Amino acid sequence: MIIPPHVLSAARQIDTAGYVYDLDILRSRLSQIEDALPLKRKHIHFATMANDHTNVLATIAETGHGVFVNSPLHLRLALSSGVAAKQTIYAASNMSGSEMRMCLNVGVHLVLDSAGQVASLDAIAPTNTPVGIRVNAGSAIEGPSLALEASYRFGLLADEVDAVQRSTRNLRITGVHCYFGTDILDPRTLLDGLDRLASIAVLLPDLEYVDGGGGFGIADDFDSPAFDLAAYGRGAAAIIARLEERLRRPVTLIVEPGRWLSAPIGWFFARVIDVKPRADRILAGVAASVVQFPRMLLHPEKARHPCEIVDGRHRLPAALPVWVTGNSTYSRDFLARGAALPNPKVGDLIAFHNAGAYCRSMRTRFLGKEDPEELFLHAPDERRPLVDAFANAAQ
Repeated sequence: MIIPPHVLSAARQIDTAGYVYDLDILRSRLSQIEDALPLKRKHIHFATMANDHTNVLATIAETGHGVFVNSPLHLRLALSSGVAAKQTIYAASNMSGSEMRMCLNVGVHLVLDSAGQVASLDAIAPTNTPVGIRVNAGSAIEGPSLALEASYRFGLLADEVDAVQRSTRNLRITGVHCYFGTDILDPRTLLDGLDRLASIAVLLPDLEYVDGGGGFGIADDFDSPAFDLAAYGRGAAAIIARLEERLRRPVTLIVEPGRWLSAPIGWFFARVIDVKPRADRILAGVAASVVQFPRMLLHPEKARHPCEIVDGRHRLPAALPVWVTGNSTYSRDFLARGAALPNPKVGDLIAFHNAGAYCRSMRTRFLGKEDPEELFLHAPDERRPLVDAFANAAQ
């Protein structure tokens, strides 16, 4: 595990616990996706729920890419960070009428989740308003491959699409979207979903784009194979080419890289303040809590982050697995379970990798902990806040 020297230098400034982000890594990963997709028409959209800090969103805006949001707060943060309305996709299940009006007023692109949403927006939208629809083409949430579940809570069923598009008066359905799942490591799973989605998309006479939503995976350890970005790019380009040939018109691919894009840009650091040897493990207590680094709180059975003791590489490995425990009375306050680490000592700085996605954005008030420090390296220039302009447009 290698932490860049400039990241470590910043981390040593942290008193007890906090995040360090290198936004040049975000820029680099955006470029990698662009290079891996041999398509003329492609858009990259970052899911703001992965990391909603304005420095991250401003970097997305600075590089000319878009965002995918599902709440008024995240929409406000994105626009105030410089993301263009035309580069913003808004999608949420059970969307209220006030949300729909807000999106129409601001000028972002809506993706609708049900026949009811389509009917509600059609009743208030100006003539010829372009929208997308979310379709249930299968999900990999419960397993490694796509399963088509009629009870899946997201999207229209495939056999509803034709009737829905024929029912609209003011809307033009220009795109299809599907949420296949998150942290998917096998590109074949996402390509299977994209192919299924393309077969549904041909039902739409105004089709302009296909959005293969669902995140590229990040392995929980550094020994597992990485997501094969090149294989995904080749496969996606072939699927879009076949769709264009069938429709005899151009189609844009929208990519939502999910955790792959921002997880590696961040690290969480915490100081060891107590050590308890036990018969089957070593408990390393840190000056931080799982509510400040919360993927383990929300996904205790599967969330893992590679971790290491900074400056501990020359020590012998501990004879027992190390459990990193938080500074609360919550019985499940674990930041790492069964980690292979050197013997921890009071004062050690522990680094948790892949902390740039679904960490700070999942923080909770549970246990009453303060927000940890956050240090951003290579951040874009400060931008003039646009919140007032957003508020005026949204009314």
